[in-house]
Amino acid sequence: MKKLLLLVLVMFALNAQSQSLKDLLFSGKMKTDSGTVVRKGEDLKDKVDTATKKPAPVASEKAKPASINTDSVKTASVPVAAQAPANTEAVKPAEEAAPASPQATATRDNNRIWKEFVDTVLGSIKAEVLSSKKIKKGDYSITIDYAINVDGSVTIGNIFVSPESSHLQEQLKERLGIDTPKLNPMMNTNGVARKVNKRYTALISK
Repeated sequence: MKKLLLLVLVMFALNAQSQSLKDLLFSGKMKTDSGTVVRKGEDLKDKVDTATKKPAPVASEKAKPASINTDSVKTASVPVAAQAPANTEAVKPAEEAAPASPQATATRDNNRIWKEFVDTVLGSIKAEVLSSKKIKKGDYSITIDYAINVDGSVTIGNIFVSPESSHLQEQLKERLGIDTPKLNPMMNTNGVARKVNKRYTALISK
């Protein structure tokens, strides 16, 4: 009986305590652990933790670029270099080379003309004479003496063939005497034409 009575008292005390806690919670006198006051008729889900909620930071105004005071900016003056006066003097042409003397020109031309003539004669000798049995195989040195007269005409002098070949020598003398070219007269220091003896050497092979 005593145990039953004790159990009833305990249950009554627990019920009274729970009833008082409920009244305190809905009367607004009890706070949640988060610091939010819950009043009667309000739902705990609608409450927001005001302690942890921080106001949104106010965006700071963007720094405005410093305005440039154009009044204080001075245009830099760059000195312009004085332009050098153009050279108006006419360009002098290069001095012309001194013309060759008539004597040197005549000698150069005579050498060219005479060489061309002898080469033509030797060409005909190779084609028509060297095949003869009278001429042995080998190399032949040919020396031709000639003279340039005061009028530019040419006189054929001695013709030497080495090794000696009378047939080749006769053919050379005959052919060199045909259509001999006329050369430029040679002048002395006073500008007067004079006779000049010349010698020309060539080589021919069979």
